[in-house]
Amino acid sequence: MESTTIDEIVHRVGNIGEDVGASVCFGTPVERDGHTLIPVARVSFGFGMGFGRGTNTERGENGAKPDESNEGEGGGGGGGGSSTPVAVIDITADDVKIEPITDSTRIALSGIALSGWIAFWFLWTVRTIARQRAKTRRLKIQKGLA
Repeated sequence: MESTTIDEIVHRVGNIGEDVGASVCFGTPVERDGHTLIPVARVSFGFGMGFGRGTNTERGENGAKPDESNEGEGGGGGGGGSSTPVAVIDITADDVKIEPITDSTRIALSGIALSGWIAFWFLWTVRTIARQRAKTRRLKIQKGLA
């Protein structure tokens, strides 16, 4: 496992402003048969760091102080990023076209999720109506017997 010193991490985080720019979202242009193609991507990243330190301040049995083994430390950090292609810019001598890239899997999963959400609320409504009708029938029966 590769170890990284704190100084290296701070240096990398400090240089993010220089590393992130238009070149991250727009790829290297490719020229073919009179067309210049420029890939476009949606890029996101995030990082976080944390640290903890503590001492157990609770008293033990009979009001005794806790032993020294109750001290704590901590640490941690991480980061990540992603890029998703969204379009291709096609430049010719006569025209500039932007061809969007559609993610059919994402569209299908969104449709499935929406269908599931609609089915859930439909069934919840049917269940609520059925319970209310059953309650009304019980009350009618109880009034008839009383």
